[in-house]
Amino acid sequence: MLSPQKIAVILGAMFLSLGAFDGMLGVLWPTLSGVMGRGIGDLGYLLATYLSASMAGSLLSSWVLKRWGIRHGLKGSTVIAIAGALLLAIAPTWGWLLTAAAIRGLGNGAVHAFLNTYAARTISNRLVMVIHGMWGAGAAGAAFTMTLLVNADIAWQWNLAWCVIPASFALIGYFSLARVVDTDRGQQLGALKRSDWIAVLAGGTYVAVEASIGNWAYTLMTQGWGMSVALAGTATSVFWIVLTVARLTFAGLPISSVFWLKLMPWCLAATAALLLAGHTTLWLGLIALWGAGISASVIFPSLMYQAISNAALNTKPKIAGAVLTCAAAGGASGPTVIGWLVGAGALLWIPIPIAALGVVSALCARKVALKGQASAAPSPRAPADS
Repeated sequence: MLSPQKIAVILGAMFLSLGAFDGMLGVLWPTLSGVMGRGIGDLGYLLATYLSASMAGSLLSSWVLKRWGIRHGLKGSTVIAIAGALLLAIAPTWGWLLTAAAIRGLGNGAVHAFLNTYAARTISNRLVMVIHGMWGAGAAGAAFTMTLLVNADIAWQWNLAWCVIPASFALIGYFSLARVVDTDRGQQLGALKRSDWIAVLAGGTYVAVEASIGNWAYTLMTQGWGMSVALAGTATSVFWIVLTVARLTFAGLPISSVFWLKLMPWCLAATAALLLAGHTTLWLGLIALWGAGISASVIFPSLMYQAISNAALNTKPKIAGAVLTCAAAGGASGPTVIGWLVGAGALLWIPIPIAALGVVSALCARKVALKGQASAAPSPRAPADS
């Protein structure tokens, strides 16, 4: 049987691939939109297609989990994700680009659910934060290299190696994962409870905030704040870098997911609102952007870990898929709505709706944390018979 550290390496490689795809889109879009003859606001439609398919993959994950188990789910969804990335590289038209994004999204949504479910059962919360840190590493690295390729006028398709190579490594590694966690096959699943649905809403609103910042920050900086392409690309990469470094750093601290869920969502909402200052005070806007990366670093891994831990035994197979489904919905709807606002000329005002979503996420995350805190508290002892 593999050690928890080796399991984390395998799962982390796939998270690296997933983060790379998400991180490069925002930097690539101003160039790709010109090639495809699309408006700058159409990034919202591309993200909506990608994340709607991701939502479908998340929805299907519990069905696949019940019938075939986690290991087969991991293998199949990873193959689909790789196929989507390869198709994206050769997409000649807007329609093909949307098709490739849908295929990639379907695989990403399903594999996210399987990765988080497997991780929650086999490794500690600290290692869960480490493998989620690999998502940030992929996003940061891919955003940085995409900036270099675009500035050097080199074919952007080479950047998709970030998506294909780590995923192929993970696919090979899945064959060495233990069968012990395939206990969901054939299990009768129960209905999600109110506390589970609060966790689902927390995930959806959080991802809407993160996706909106991550995908629109580059456009906000270049077309709203007047920054150069090179500087904005670097600033976007730094956003993902600080998210990753903070996630890996915080993973080494003896602090529970309950604490993080009480604090960091509020910090994310505050820094999102502070992005309004970037138009008049550039350095303050950059601090807000990078502060948002630090704040976001521990929220989703802590939320996934705590949601699965809080769930009843007969709903654990469903909760990861449910959270990720709502997360995909938030990730699709958030940037899409922002795209409409950008198209309507309200680019400079997009931090306001993003911060409002952050407040909703913070309120829900606090409920999840309190549920976990209550579950972890020792139950009162019954009085002794006299």
